[in-house]
Amino acid sequence: MLDLKLLREHPEAIRDALTRRGGAYPLDALLVKEKQRRALLTALEQRRYEHKRESETFGRQGAKGPAVLVRLRELSEAIKQQEQKLKQLEEQIQQELALIPNIPHQSIPVGDAKANQVVRTIGQKPSHAFAPKTHMELAQQRGLLDLERAGKITGSHFPLYTGKGARLERALINWMLDVQTKEHGYTEISPPFLVNRTSMFGTGQLPKFEEDMYRLKDDDLFLVPTAEVPLTNLHRDEILDESQLPVTYTGYTACFRREAGSYGKDTRGLVRVHQFDKVELVKFVRPETSYDELEALVKNAETILQRLGLHYRVVCLATGDLSFAAAKCYDLEAWAPGLNQFLEVSSCSNFEDFQARRANIRYRQTATKKVTYVHTLNGSGVALARTFICLLETHQQADGRILIPEPLRPYLDGENLL
Repeated sequence: MLDLKLLREHPEAIRDALTRRGGAYPLDALLVKEKQRRALLTALEQRRYEHKRESETFGRQGAKGPAVLVRLRELSEAIKQQEQKLKQLEEQIQQELALIPNIPHQSIPVGDAKANQVVRTIGQKPSHAFAPKTHMELAQQRGLLDLERAGKITGSHFPLYTGKGARLERALINWMLDVQTKEHGYTEISPPFLVNRTSMFGTGQLPKFEEDMYRLKDDDLFLVPTAEVPLTNLHRDEILDESQLPVTYTGYTACFRREAGSYGKDTRGLVRVHQFDKVELVKFVRPETSYDELEALVKNAETILQRLGLHYRVVCLATGDLSFAAAKCYDLEAWAPGLNQFLEVSSCSNFEDFQARRANIRYRQTATKKVTYVHTLNGSGVALARTFICLLETHQQADGRILIPEPLRPYLDGENLL
């Protein structure tokens, strides 16, 4: 959520920043309401002062001051009415503020997805001495997936891993968690897969994107679209000590998103699905270090792709392609030879204090004891099933078998071919 004080004091700067995102936002109407709120608050404080003064007068005069008693009752009623008006106005302001996205960082390109910038490309596109098959062809040949039965069980765009495919998926998850905890120092969390409305608001999914989420209406709970939601909300309404920062978490969850088949393209096999597995990385950091921490987060995610032997690129997203809550985001896109395209397998974002304001996550500075908002970051470390796709298509052999990347072999009983 944006800082209302910043918006009030620098409206044109905020307007210009949001213009770079594209779209229209009701800043003028919001500023009018904020002006009304401040005027109402001033009037309310004056009424409270008058009430206090008259109370002291009545206390001195007692029964000799009936006129004062009448005035006290009038002031009490006026205060009650103004408090109700103030509460309603503040709720309106918060509702409107909740629909305004984060301010994009000055360093990112301006424009839509076409303006995204490739920061670096790692490795070479794999060269096969044969026409590479798609992951669906390979999975069918090797008995790794059964999407037909997944459709029978649930519906379209849900995965069903079988046999060695299921073992490979599990091996990837376990290995990725081990890398992030043992080598990069993240604390592992196994969170709930269902979260409440307040948690979804805290990370920015609600209220704007409710229709994209799976919801249990009777309980008003949501299936997690990403582990970012429970991991970030671990410290909702808390004050951390500066000495604790950075706090870093990793966790595995299945992720659930309703929009998987709504794009009209890229719906083949596992490219867009309603359910997929993901290892998430989340950081709570001091504001002055957050962009250094973002670069480190990207490197942590890149480690996975490098050790899997995947060709990939790091892309800095343009203003118009940012998620609602992000100030800056890098996408990691791995190459899928069978599909002949790059697939996004990770998004690494700095939200600055946008999520922290919504979730009320703060820290106390050691030197000054001042309490202020942390910056939050998150990234995929990394997402399946697209990493599964790229692994199969990159390491396929002429006979259809899959060469297992060396780091995964201890998790697959030492096997080197799938």
